[in-house]
Amino acid sequence: MKKAAAILLAGVILVSCGAVVAADQSLVSKSYVNGTFTDEALKQAEQRVEELTAPVYNQALNQLNSEHSAYLAQAGGTSGLNDLRFKKGDVLTLTSGSGVMLLAGSATASGGVLVDTTAGNTVASGSGLTARHRCLAGESAAVAVTVTSDTAVLCLEGSYTLSASGNVDYNAMADGLTKMGLLKGTGATYGSGYELERQPVRVEGLVMFIRLLGEEQAALSSTATNPFVDSPSWADRYLAYAYEKGYTTGIGTNAAGQLVFAPNNTITAGEYMTFVLRALGYSETGTNPDFTWQTAMEAGVTLGAIRQSERTMLESGTFLRAQVVYLSVCALSAPTKDGGILLDRTASNGGYDKAAMQTVLNEVSTLRLS
Repeated sequence: MKKAAAILLAGVILVSCGAVVAADQSLVSKSYVNGTFTDEALKQAEQRVEELTAPVYNQALNQLNSEHSAYLAQAGGTSGLNDLRFKKGDVLTLTSGSGVMLLAGSATASGGVLVDTTAGNTVASGSGLTARHRCLAGESAAVAVTVTSDTAVLCLEGSYTLSASGNVDYNAMADGLTKMGLLKGTGATYGSGYELERQPVRVEGLVMFIRLLGEEQAALSSTATNPFVDSPSWADRYLAYAYEKGYTTGIGTNAAGQLVFAPNNTITAGEYMTFVLRALGYSETGTNPDFTWQTAMEAGVTLGAIRQSERTMLESGTFLRAQVVYLSVCALSAPTKDGGILLDRTASNGGYDKAAMQTVLNEVSTLRLS
């Protein structure tokens, strides 16, 4: 809009100049008019348009903020964004003046007018929210925000109602693992630090494997040497312990002949299932292996770690940290090769309160697919 106004204003200047000097009496060259003079005219015109429109823009912005505060007061909401976790299919209905900001995952908006105050436009009905853009619900009608990813983190401000879906609640499962002391988060400052919306990496899979074994404290107190040159500092003791115990030998050596682990390489459902089956006491090596890494998901069903419906779900899309949480919950109640369930070993090795862990596990296990 400003650009068009500037061009129009520059055109007026050029026409005015043309009216003063006849075509056959030009005092300047055509190239000068088309080049230097035109560019300078556009620059001055844009500056003038900016000066004229800035007060109008600022006035409109102040009015929008004022109306937003008024809407919040009417709705009984509070100012300030609070981040919360939601699952796929959850629908949040925002009242006039309420705000929303997508931090992780994906969600769409429909119904009334939703203003993207960061971009300075409205969000078309049925369109997705842009991450970290603050949006406000207009006064014409309520706005429905629907979560379209397995999990999502939304910052909310003001008043809203929630219509919860019946889809898998990975968030509740993550909360359960946290209560049991098996999920510590990544340090992210939103969404409880879980980062369920991104792909897991090798070092995270290894750490969860050690926790499922109930050996985290043993790992953290280990004095073994860490041979991996690419180990992140926070995972130093985990990798040293895992190498000493024979849980991993890395992926090979670098050009200098040093051992590498490739901690930030992403892992698949099959690769994490391999960790789970090892925790259950099964092996993919030796003369008579229980499974192969290529058939880990199939073996997971055969050996009772997961159900066929769960295998289908885990292999149907991108394997995320949300699915690591899901598979870890499955593992804890799965039978081990030597008898009992993995939770028995986890609690015994880790010095946990088994009864308390079992109570939490019973609760989150009801969230599994049938």
